Amino acid sequence: MEIVLASASGRRKRLLRSIVRKFSVAPADVNERIGKRESFPAAAMRLAVKKAQAVAKREEGAIVIGADTIAYLGKRNFRKTDDERVAKKALAFLSGKTHYVATGVAVIFPDGRIVKYAVKASVRMKALADSQLPPYIKSGEWKGRAGCYDISGKGARLVECIKGEKETVVGLPLKRLAKLLG
Repeated sequence: MEIVLASASGRRKRLLRSIVRKFSVAPADVNERIGKRESFPAAAMRLAVKKAQAVAKREEGAIVIGADTIAYLGKRNFRKTDDERVAKKALAFLSGKTHYVATGVAVIFPDGRIVKYAVKASVRMKALADSQLPPYIKSGEWKGRAGCYDISGKGARLVECIKGEKETVVGLPLKRLAKLLG
């Protein structure tokens, strides 16, 4: 049975490849707006479903996997950005604090059945010196990453510890997904 990942993320592709040998990629273009009263884990799950549904319409007969990752602390959401000023401000705010990362996953099967869930992890950032931020920001690896850092790259040096599945922070929690896909 064909498996399709509804994402252009290189990190998600690498993660999925660790549990599935063959799959194709069909990115979904959806509005990622979050409702004011919506919890961040619920928003991540809803957006994962939206992405999977958008691709499932084009990929009949396939198993379609959608995912969305949101980093947050309290009511503040640290979504993807390409703006250096926004990234620096976000990382300075997260410095020395524990924040949360929720990744929603949706799997749509050929019979129309949808399995959706969100997995949450906590991430404790190191207390960052002002001198640490400019070199990391200059690296550009934070661009397009929830939380403005890449836990699987140089951004790992900014993190003190993770509680939960690291793959959740990277963007595709694998334990439950591996069981679903058999």
